[in-house]
Amino acid sequence: MRFFITDDDMCTTQMLNLARVQKWIEANGNTVVEDVEDADKILCMTCNGWSLLEELSYNRIKSYSKDHADKMIVVGCLNDAHPDQVKEIWTGPTVKTAGNKPYSFAGIEDFFPDFTVKLEDIPAQSVFRRKEDYRDYNLSKRFVNINEGCAFDCTFCTHKPGLGERRSRPVDGILGQIKECVEEGVRIVSLMGMETSLYGPDVGSNYPELLKAVLDYNDSYEVHVAQFQPDGINRYYDKLLSLFQNKRVTDIQIPIQSTSPRLMKMMNRQEHSHKIGPFMKSVREFNTRAILRTDIIIGWPTETEEERIATLDFAGNIFDEIALYTIELSPARPAWKFQKDAFSEEELAKIRQSSIDYINSKYSNVVVHSGQQDDNTMKAAEKKRMELRKSREALV
Repeated sequence: MRFFITDDDMCTTQMLNLARVQKWIEANGNTVVEDVEDADKILCMTCNGWSLLEELSYNRIKSYSKDHADKMIVVGCLNDAHPDQVKEIWTGPTVKTAGNKPYSFAGIEDFFPDFTVKLEDIPAQSVFRRKEDYRDYNLSKRFVNINEGCAFDCTFCTHKPGLGERRSRPVDGILGQIKECVEEGVRIVSLMGMETSLYGPDVGSNYPELLKAVLDYNDSYEVHVAQFQPDGINRYYDKLLSLFQNKRVTDIQIPIQSTSPRLMKMMNRQEHSHKIGPFMKSVREFNTRAILRTDIIIGWPTETEEERIATLDFAGNIFDEIALYTIELSPARPAWKFQKDAFSEEELAKIRQSSIDYINSKYSNVVVHSGQQDDNTMKAAEKKRMELRKSREALV
């Protein structure tokens, strides 16, 4: 059987899950083809990350179903987050992202009962399906999903409805994947997930235990900590500190979002700056190699300039890189009730630029960018980060 997989706009975690699906297809004697006209089956991929990606997904469904409805299966987060809207344009087979497995798209097996190799028998992937999926194609750095979904429920987040609740992978499975990375000479292992700080309770573990096991397994690679919610610092402060101080931990991303308790309550998040500050300074004291990164939400409805500047100053004094985001409120999420107080797009653009200018003028050594998932912006930030990392390595 020949499969065609459409273009997709998915996050890193889901691109790795899709790579696993492709390996499963091939392990069962099938092929993935480049031309939709050559395909017996079409996997139409979707994403609900924000309105632009939702619209692209709806258009993709409409476009491919026009001539290939009999071959198509609609796959991905749109089915989880907006099933009724999907049904308005597509009544054929669908595969959700979330489930009770520590990997995504498990429901696809229901449509291929004759496949002898199970999806769970295919190892988790650390390489994307296509070279085009990389901003920086560098196979000496590998991404390792440690869990799926999220344990939190932020009022603004459109990702959680698509990705579902936290589902952690067992430690031994993660170490088995890292073993393959070591055998292939990988230099950097990035521990990934939508949110990683609350990894593990569902499999009898936690993030400090996992990170210690990853560091102890082999000393041939560096470790990057990604998408680590500050609540993890609050929960595991002492155990985590010594691990983050290890000089092999060379990149730590802690998305603080804001230092305003008022705004964080509106986001349904806890504000932990009183612990984050001392923690990160202690990390820096012993681990001069690490690049410390954070994400900040600016222009939240009713945010005052004083609240924004306080957050920028806190981040500028602690972190090496700051990604500034403005949030697009979704009618499907609880934060929509704040829409009446939201800034206009023109106002948000000015807030983003003035915040960048503020950081550049006051904290000249900090890499700052307005994230917003723009590839050119992110590539430029990655280049600056690499330069910063080289300067840090010289300190060792």
